Amino acid sequence: MEKKSAVCILFAVALIFTMVGCATLETAGHKYMMRGQVLDVSDGMAYLCIGSQDGAQAGQELEAYRFTRLPSAASKQGPPAFKRERVGAVKITEVVDVHYARAKILTGEVRENDVVELK
Repeated sequence: MEKKSAVCILFAVALIFTMVGCATLETAGHKYMMRGQVLDVSDGMAYLCIGSQDGAQAGQELEAYRFTRLPSAASKQGPPAFKRERVGAVKITEVVDVHYARAKILTGEVRENDVVELK
């Protein structure tokens, strides 16, 4: 009977450490890998598909990137090739809700459909 109790306690401890580890990884993911799309740009401001659910906070600066398809010399059967180019930077001024944020364009020519990610 004591062996069964020890196994249950060990399992419970392992489960707790796993849950704490997952929460830490989720926080780290938002802090280091937060990424979203530019939905609209006007008057030096951009609306981003990044919100409080993603860990967005006012004051965060994000790099803006554009992906362009490269002309391919390979056969049409192969996958297309793309180039990732840094095109500017934005700073979140307001987190609108869980899905969206408003940002000021700091540098570059940020356009709709560009991708932004935390510096």
